[in-house]
Amino acid sequence: MKILKLFFLFLLAVLLIGVIYVATFSGAYDVSRSKIVKAPIEHSFNTVNNLESWEKWGPWHDEDSTIVVSYGDKKAGVGASSSWTSKDGPGRMNTVATVPNQSIDQEIFMGGDDSDPAGIYWKFDKVDEGTKITWGMKAEEAPFLFKFFAAISGGWEKMFGPMQEKGLDNLDKVIVSSIPAPTYRISAIANIESEGNTFIGFPHKIKINHEEMTKLFTQDMPKAGIYAVKNGLKEGDYVPGAVYTKYDEESNETEFYIGLLLHKNIKPAEGMKSLKLPKGKTLMISKFGNYGVGDEEAHKALDAYIKTNNLEQGFPIWELFVNDPSTVKPADIQTDIFYPVK
Repeated sequence: MKILKLFFLFLLAVLLIGVIYVATFSGAYDVSRSKIVKAPIEHSFNTVNNLESWEKWGPWHDEDSTIVVSYGDKKAGVGASSSWTSKDGPGRMNTVATVPNQSIDQEIFMGGDDSDPAGIYWKFDKVDEGTKITWGMKAEEAPFLFKFFAAISGGWEKMFGPMQEKGLDNLDKVIVSSIPAPTYRISAIANIESEGNTFIGFPHKIKINHEEMTKLFTQDMPKAGIYAVKNGLKEGDYVPGAVYTKYDEESNETEFYIGLLLHKNIKPAEGMKSLKLPKGKTLMISKFGNYGVGDEEAHKALDAYIKTNNLEQGFPIWELFVNDPSTVKPADIQTDIFYPVK
């Protein structure tokens, strides 16, 4: 009996030491893992932002087949919510903030509605290979039971890290397998001799901002077209377009003109300026599809060609909007892009 008593006292001591250790174990954590996915940043963001997709890649579904998920009125974006039941108990999650193609912030409640929420955060960064996705989990003070599991797991990193890595591997497969078919097509790159045409256009010098640039095109392109018609120019006498004399991503500055490439000379309208495009060796690529879709890919193709062939790019570069988008299918809207090279 004395040995049995000593044994129970020993167990009690171990239990008390364990409780003290867990009680003093830090309940604060911030654990994240990252993975590069070979997919556009928009598609990567949209996949994670849609809570329904989580059933396809969430690593917990591989370990618990009893999980049943239900959704709120919204399934994507701020206000989206989901809840579930499982063998480990209920839980729910809400999306509280998003920055399109940049970040998602969420709250997760493990247990009843009176439980304190933990944070989930996502970051999306465009890289040469596609998208770098970071998945993080954090809390200022975790519940005692969570601290217990973290303590016996060897810490928060070992508790959450492997799950995040497995989840990101699953997410990679889901994202890549669901990349939508391109809505544009790009031609082969052609080597041409530029004739050195005259271009008249409205000048702009701004920070690189695609939304602002779109507004300027919407404002200036109709004015240029109306001026051409008023001056008796007919189809074939001009081509609408833009000329970029500077596009510096490091300083985030661009200088460009919106207007007309002329095959029949006229004076610039008030507010327009005239410039001569360079003669000589030029690379040209044609992009077919809606404006703004596939343009970046066309420019990247030209950049890659220049590097592969050890060429030197010159300025300005220019784009011509070859056909009237109101008279062709969206897939046939043509933009020709020109890079002078040496």
